Amino acid sequence: MFLIILVFLILFLSYFSNYLRVFYYVSKLPGPTAYPIIGNALLILGTNEDALSKVLKLFKDYSPFFRAWLGPVPIVCTSNPDFVQRLLTGKYSMEKSFLMKYIGKEVVGNSIIISEVPKWKHNRNIIAQGFTPAILQSYFEIFLEKSLMLCDNLDVKLNDVKSFDIFQYLSQTSLDTICASTMGVNSNDENNKAAFYSAIENVLHLSVERSRYFWNIPKFIYCWSKSYKKHNESMKTIQEFANNVILQKKNYCKSYNNLDICTDRSKNEFKKPLLEFLIDLQATNLDFTEKDLGDEANLVIIAGYETSATALSSVLLNLAVYKDVQNKVYEELFQVLGSDLNRTINFDDLPKLTYMEMVMKESMRLFPIAPFIIRELTDDIQLGDCLIPRGVSCAVSIYALHCDEKIWENPLKFDPERFTPENSIGRHPYAYIPFSGGPRNCIGMRYAWMFMKTVLATLLSRYEFHTDLNTSEFKFEFAVTMKLIGGYQIQITPRKNDFLDHSR
Repeated sequence: MFLIILVFLILFLSYFSNYLRVFYYVSKLPGPTAYPIIGNALLILGTNEDALSKVLKLFKDYSPFFRAWLGPVPIVCTSNPDFVQRLLTGKYSMEKSFLMKYIGKEVVGNSIIISEVPKWKHNRNIIAQGFTPAILQSYFEIFLEKSLMLCDNLDVKLNDVKSFDIFQYLSQTSLDTICASTMGVNSNDENNKAAFYSAIENVLHLSVERSRYFWNIPKFIYCWSKSYKKHNESMKTIQEFANNVILQKKNYCKSYNNLDICTDRSKNEFKKPLLEFLIDLQATNLDFTEKDLGDEANLVIIAGYETSATALSSVLLNLAVYKDVQNKVYEELFQVLGSDLNRTINFDDLPKLTYMEMVMKESMRLFPIAPFIIRELTDDIQLGDCLIPRGVSCAVSIYALHCDEKIWENPLKFDPERFTPENSIGRHPYAYIPFSGGPRNCIGMRYAWMFMKTVLATLLSRYEFHTDLNTSEFKFEFAVTMKLIGGYQIQITPRKNDFLDHSR
């Protein structure tokens, strides 16, 4: 007993002494006035919209970096591209923050988005085998098929004077696509999918609210709240959906008597869809467990569906606002597809859509999917003249970085020409990071670009997009992904092709 108490005291004193060191160095940094116990928590309380605008204002007022306190927990924040590059590429800042791990583990398990560096390295190398160029090309026909099905669903909205939230349609397409491509499973149960959408929205919202109201972070307090019960019910729905997908794929493999498709690793090993490859690997590799398989598959489904749908919604809303840009995208599409307007896009057409890609990049500059990246330091680092001690969480604001007046001229203006090769010369490599940056960047980046281009090409060849919204009305949630409050409200009409003739 004495030995146990002694070990406990040593660990406590070690932690407390390091906390005092962290407190000393962080307190020397500039930042907003903090109060005992609550720190700067008042800045993120109140309405969701107010919280985000207050936080983003801090990044602008205290550039290049500042400190803030989430209760007793210090956070160093920056949107300076030099510092961002150091944080996203440095060997002492590869770990995700304790808070992200603590809350995120209840949503995505110990998957690569939050796992500690050794496990992240191991599992990322495995999952990358499901996103090779050859495999991505094999997904293209699925992308196209689901895009055409999306058009069938949208046709009921043609010429409707009442606007609708395009995200609702894109999220369904995105989920169907991620299941059919990376998972190799068609999800046809509409009731299960509807429950899954609702559960994801609930969990992401509740996770952010829990971090904002920091007294709910300890589980022994949070477990008494109504939110905890709702969170658990939603997570049960999410996990059941992912487990059903995995089980469906395993049963499919068994139906082939374990031949060729799932267990012959010597045959076309790296051209298998992701889930098929993971099932194969898990059966023969003790370093990749059943729990790993479930966590990583669950992450791919959640992240792949949510991020793609959000990014596509932003692009289409911007095209609806800026009709001249929409027309230029369509003109490029017209030139690529030729005079046969009924021809669907093919895989070789995608690299030719260069202006479309510029529009996508500009939309993701102003509407980044994730507003923040948070890392925890495992050793001291120097930012400018200041020492940032180990144990501190460092937050990067992607939105503040993408709207920095020192980097982007007239940063709030929507201008795809920023991304011409000529205008991109000399730009800092970490001035634009819509998919994060460094070794822990988004593993599905190329998948997202392919899918988004395929969907946009299919939709824009059939519809014109309109909106009554004004850019001054755009307000965002303080959330895991940067979503528009009120949704992405648009109207659609049949695509008219005669404007090209009139313009010549």
